Amino acid sequence: MSDAIQLFLLFLAWLVIAVGCHASIRKYYLASLTAACAMVAALQLASYLQIGKPDPLWPLSSLVGFLLAGIVALAVGLPFRIRRIIQSHHDNENA
Repeated sequence: MSDAIQLFLLFLAWLVIAVGCHASIRKYYLASLTAACAMVAALQLASYLQIGKPDPLWPLSSLVGFLLAGIVALAVGLPFRIRRIIQSHHDNENA
């Protein structure tokens, strides 16, 4: 499988994880943190499946992956946060 396809599939998995976390966890930062941690686990699993053994530089790849995954998780969560804020204001006006 080409590198571009592997990166695309990894990014797609990150999006699915982030959407799932933000859909099921109401707190924005907690959902983002949970998603980033799950994304790092997915990254390490993909690395293990690719090379057949644990990545010798796993601490570095975990740190870099966490930073990138955190950015993705925060960006994916913004529409969820905005929708929940608007819904909260709407609910308060009706109460």
